[in-house]
Amino acid sequence: MTWTMLLSSSCSMGQFPRASPHSHGMVSRHFRKGPPPKVTRAATGVEKRIEFEENVGSLQVMHNKELEANIRKKLQGVELSPSLYDTAWVAMVSERSSSQAPCYPQCIEWILQNQHDNGSWGINPSSSSVDKDILLSTLACVVALKRWNVGPYHIKRGLNFIGRNFSVAMDVKTIAPVGFIITFSGLINLAAGIGLRLPVMQIYIDEIFHLRKIELERLAN
Repeated sequence: MTWTMLLSSSCSMGQFPRASPHSHGMVSRHFRKGPPPKVTRAATGVEKRIEFEENVGSLQVMHNKELEANIRKKLQGVELSPSLYDTAWVAMVSERSSSQAPCYPQCIEWILQNQHDNGSWGINPSSSSVDKDILLSTLACVVALKRWNVGPYHIKRGLNFIGRNFSVAMDVKTIAPVGFIITFSGLINLAAGIGLRLPVMQIYIDEIFHLRKIELERLAN
């Protein structure tokens, strides 16, 4: 569902509801025989009040339409970046009829086409800093490629990037995505299960699983 559809549904497909003849603020007309009623000062005041309320209502409708148009214009210029981590997981899904074929080969192709020169997959290749989100996305993409035995050169470059920056994953002071240590350690297990060896000393991998244990105990309490 697009933002445009949401906006349309929120204002009854672009049409604002009209006031009911029985709604508050409407004056019922009583027809009777005889001369027209005299216009008194009180009647004039009522007419002015009605005219004022109608003007206010018109201004509110105009304001709502202008606001809606402004929101539509802003939303049309929004570019949502794809989630590398989510794309990698979708790429691992196999077809129902065959576990040896990917269900979404276009995701694998996207991963192959979007690796950065330094071997990573991330949203900010121009920055020299490496964060945990980039490490997580890179490991997920490497595992996805290995899952289907494609892109051996991409896999090698991705593993080298992870090996060079593995210390970032162990830095508890570095800002991390929610549940990072759980998902990162899970991907390490998944990588080992399909024959991927991270170019990292075992003592560092053990440290990751130690941090995972601490996190699970914290969540349990």
